[in-house]
Amino acid sequence: MNDGGGTIGLLVVADSSVAAAVTEAVRRRAARVDVEEVRTATAALERLEGADAGFGSGSGSGSDSGSNSSSGSDSTFDCVIASTDAGEMDTLDFLAAVRRRALGLPFFVVADGRRGLTASDALDAGVTDYVQVRGREGYDELAARVERVVAPPARGEFDPSLVYEEVFEQIREGACLYDRDGRFRLVSGYLADVYQTTPAELEGERSPLVEAVRRDSPDDPYQRLVDGEIDSLEGEADLVTPDGESRTLSYRFAPFRVAGEVVGVVAVSRDITDHRKRERQLKRAREEYQELIDGMNDTVWVLGTDDRILAVNETAVGLFGYPRDELLSMTPHDIDAGLSDDEISGLISRMPTDGTQVFETVHRTKSGREFPVEISSSLVTYRGESAILSVARDITTRKWYEAELHEQNRLLETQRDELAVLNQVVRHDVRNDLQLVTAYAELLAERVSDDEAREYVEIVRKRANHAVELTKTARDMAEMMSTRGVEIEPVRLAPVLRAELASLREMAPNASVTVDAELPVVAVLADDMLGSVFRNLLTNAVQHTDKREPSLSVSVAEREGGGRVVVRIADDGRGVPDERKDAIFAKDEKGLESRGTGLGLYLVQSLVEKYGGDVWVEDNNPCGSVFSVELRTAPGQADSDQSSPTRS
Repeated sequence: MNDGGGTIGLLVVADSSVAAAVTEAVRRRAARVDVEEVRTATAALERLEGADAGFGSGSGSGSDSGSNSSSGSDSTFDCVIASTDAGEMDTLDFLAAVRRRALGLPFFVVADGRRGLTASDALDAGVTDYVQVRGREGYDELAARVERVVAPPARGEFDPSLVYEEVFEQIREGACLYDRDGRFRLVSGYLADVYQTTPAELEGERSPLVEAVRRDSPDDPYQRLVDGEIDSLEGEADLVTPDGESRTLSYRFAPFRVAGEVVGVVAVSRDITDHRKRERQLKRAREEYQELIDGMNDTVWVLGTDDRILAVNETAVGLFGYPRDELLSMTPHDIDAGLSDDEISGLISRMPTDGTQVFETVHRTKSGREFPVEISSSLVTYRGESAILSVARDITTRKWYEAELHEQNRLLETQRDELAVLNQVVRHDVRNDLQLVTAYAELLAERVSDDEAREYVEIVRKRANHAVELTKTARDMAEMMSTRGVEIEPVRLAPVLRAELASLREMAPNASVTVDAELPVVAVLADDMLGSVFRNLLTNAVQHTDKREPSLSVSVAEREGGGRVVVRIADDGRGVPDERKDAIFAKDEKGLESRGTGLGLYLVQSLVEKYGGDVWVEDNNPCGSVFSVELRTAPGQADSDQSSPTRS
């Protein structure tokens, strides 16, 4: 420590040239200083053992022939200054030995540019300071730093240049100063380590980073920087280190001005090789993940736990009609038409941590088309965060078959009931009457003597017996039909409707029949009795009018959203009272004596229900009725026959 008289005691461990330079620089800054020079760490430790700075005292002349005292008097050491070459002992080992003797004794390392201890290693080991010297200025800087530690100025006083150099050496980025030609003028120890050399060896050499920047850019941006055309230069560059390893540096250059003139360039760079490698690995992993989900036929969604859509596959992009970027800005609420917002949020919040969540809903495309889906979801890790992987399968076909099966079963039950009624009528009523006819024919034959009359009676008896046999056959047919499945298939609508219109024109040439618009290109789910539906409705419209030249208007329109088509037949007849609009389709409403609206309309309703459609009647304006038939369109089927408006 500094004694009461203000004299500084220094112990310098270095060869003679370095020791002399250190002593000279110290004396230029402080007149009252005692400097003792030794050549080896071993000698220094012996001298410290004999000193009185808290660990003994001794003669200033030293204890070995390799020591030299500049004062010749007893010394108290305030500081140790050692070169990176401490003789037979490693500098850091020497530091450890000093610390064992005096924990708080300042310890400076002076580096003269030769290969050896680096600044980072020295500072990590606990030296007080590490100073790279490059001539007299470097030794003066060392003396200033020693003075600052051993005899610090009053609070608030400091040398700004020392702060700058301290920051320059301590930052863990490559810092340096280039001249206008891109040569190193000042290099931090950290940057020298990147180039696997020393700062002294780099000084005056051309910067590989500057050369790379100039090589990769056609307009020489470094020259533009030193010419004052631009204020800074930033980017990345690839370099090859002396050992042949490729490294990637991120850099920023700024002009260094003196008196307003650019005399060099201040550069800061960072080694981002490992960072870029991790980025490439992550990008490749994402690409492979995207390739995997893009190869799936189902739509795939990666959802954040905050409802955001994080990723989708190509199938989803193509099916929903949104650009990928737009899909990634949406949420599940925007595409789900089957669940409420609360239901969707509830499913997300209740995702099982170790299982799969399966449910059904409806999705809506950009065009408004809706289709049922089955979604299977599970928790995954995506980009380092918890996410939900959902696979949505279009179950339109499955739902269609399920509905068909349900409808077929319902129709089978209806057919069984109707066939049972028909079977009862045929077997009971008709057969009983025919059996009476047969019995009376036989009685009559016994009382008729005329041969010709007897022959007629025999014919009646035989025909009656034959009719009884027919009722038995009808009974057997009804039993067979009751067990037969309902079969419907795609039927092109336009040709069927066109054919029935042509038949009506032949049957009622005085009627005016108009098709309001072009018949759509569509196929409906029906069978070969579809024509009977339109034939009965068209005939009904012509029959129920008091006009000699009735007018009919036919139109066909597809429902919004697809899946259904409606055929409307409007007449100008007497119309149907409101209280009978539902009753006219009933099975028992009219018998065979009915003129028009009996079994024909019941047959229409039965067939349309079999097809999974609907039929109803409304008032026409100003008079008459409008019969509407709604039919299902066949999935994936279209009528290729183009129709044009027809009028007669």
